[in-house]
Amino acid sequence: MLGTSLADVFRTPDYDCRVLGANQRPEFAVTRLRSGPREMEKAPAYPPDDSVLICVSLTPASVGQWRALYDGRRVGVTRSIPFATTFLDLNCPMEMWVRGPFDYLHYYLSRDLLRRIALDNDVSTDFRLREVFFEEDLVVAQMTKSILVPVTHGEPLDRLVLDQIAMVLSAHTLQAHCDVPRFAVSAKPGLEAWQKLRAEEMLRAHLQRNITVKELAEACSLSESHFARRFRVSSGISVHQRLIQLRIERAKHLLAETKEPLVEVAQRAGFCDQPALTRTFTRVERMSPSRWRRFNADQRLRQT
Repeated sequence: MLGTSLADVFRTPDYDCRVLGANQRPEFAVTRLRSGPREMEKAPAYPPDDSVLICVSLTPASVGQWRALYDGRRVGVTRSIPFATTFLDLNCPMEMWVRGPFDYLHYYLSRDLLRRIALDNDVSTDFRLREVFFEEDLVVAQMTKSILVPVTHGEPLDRLVLDQIAMVLSAHTLQAHCDVPRFAVSAKPGLEAWQKLRAEEMLRAHLQRNITVKELAEACSLSESHFARRFRVSSGISVHQRLIQLRIERAKHLLAETKEPLVEVAQRAGFCDQPALTRTFTRVERMSPSRWRRFNADQRLRQT
């Protein structure tokens, strides 16, 4: 339930979708659906799917704007809050009525993905989703806010970003919204020295390409979630945050040592375009790339 199939259900052609996994049987996807004002109408039924759908209302939905008959229960919007979150089991029958305007971000999590994350974390794969409708979920809200800028600007999400979102949301779904034992609290080791070296080499060699957590994990002989967790223990940051650090380092080198225009610096440093470089660089360095280049040049002149 992603992309065109979601757009068909909500009868809106205005959608954007990012997919992780094979297009025929994806494990994870992010789809944004938007619609202008329109009357309340019954939507086509969701096709049954062995997966969980997380729906986040990017603008507060008004009471009565969405209602459904879900697995025999009447559900709907009971209060208007920002980033209201809904968790649905797509195997459960549902009739839905919706009124515009709306702006929804949907996360599609396949059962195969959830089972793999459960096994990686020593949690039973025999779980049942506890559905919620338009409730506050701080983890999902914060995750959504972190990707809104690139999604809003139509920028491609790095595969590392999609990998990370998929793993975090899957673990959160299992822990907070499924009837499974809580995660065992135990000391988790970091990466071994050779694994840290190999991961760093691969990240530096692929600044301009969408390397995935799966590729890094396989090179370190670990599962994806074990690699991501051990990487964070070893470095204190996520894999994607480290990739951004390396891209900023590369951009600073090019800004200081060449006179290449910013559009070329962005491309060679691994950013999708100049605006993406400017936003990320400014957020990290507290100044724009152009200002950093001028400041660095002035510092060098004073030292000569």
